[in-house]
Amino acid sequence: MRIVPFPALLLVAACASSGGDTPAPVPRPRALLERAIHLAGGEGPLTAARALAWSGDAVIHAGGRTINIAGDWAIQPPDSAIVATYDVARGPASTRALVVAAPRGWIWSAAAGHQPMPPAMLASERDEFYLYDVIRLVPLRAPGVTLTPVAADSLAQPGFRAEQPGRPPVELFFDPAGRLSHLRVAVRDAGGGAPKRQDVWLSGTMEASGIRWFREMKLTMDGEPYFDLTLRALRVMPRVDDPRLAGPP
Repeated sequence: MRIVPFPALLLVAACASSGGDTPAPVPRPRALLERAIHLAGGEGPLTAARALAWSGDAVIHAGGRTINIAGDWAIQPPDSAIVATYDVARGPASTRALVVAAPRGWIWSAAAGHQPMPPAMLASERDEFYLYDVIRLVPLRAPGVTLTPVAADSLAQPGFRAEQPGRPPVELFFDPAGRLSHLRVAVRDAGGGAPKRQDVWLSGTMEASGIRWFREMKLTMDGEPYFDLTLRALRVMPRVDDPRLAGPP
């Protein structure tokens, strides 16, 4: 797919919007994408950032309770990830690890050892980790990815829908500066129920190896608080090189 440099596309939009009280046109998906890529560090660094690792703190909202966790994430989107977290109130001895190496997945804890991930949970986690590939933005330039305009979100932020075979459609929205700030997707339910609408809100900036990543992520599920994450450190890698991806010993 031939990519027109984003400044040219923005210039066309600006020229089209000049002229009295004529409403400004809705930004085209390709212009939104190219500006967001530029603001996130550019094509080179984002393309090289095939894997990312971070440490962070998070809050899980579940069943009327809030659980504070801390841990480490190593993500090679769209289909490989290792997440090891523990309940802050119980300490590191409560560490639980989730490993996705599609088409397989495992859960590990000191009490239960390695357990295969239930199919519905694995399908849900794959939907979730695919979103990190979308946040990298450059994969949305690939042939076979369709970008179509959508109505603005609740903050009046413009956006578009990205679709490709075998993946859930994702709606992306961009703040006034042009940075990716909101994603909306229907993810498969980890318990096997109906898909759930998930909104992902991004804010702040972490920088590493030339990319500008989010610092805070807030997720809602069907409109209710679900998961809040704050990054403490970020590292960019060409791949996740961890023997746990090979499966249980």
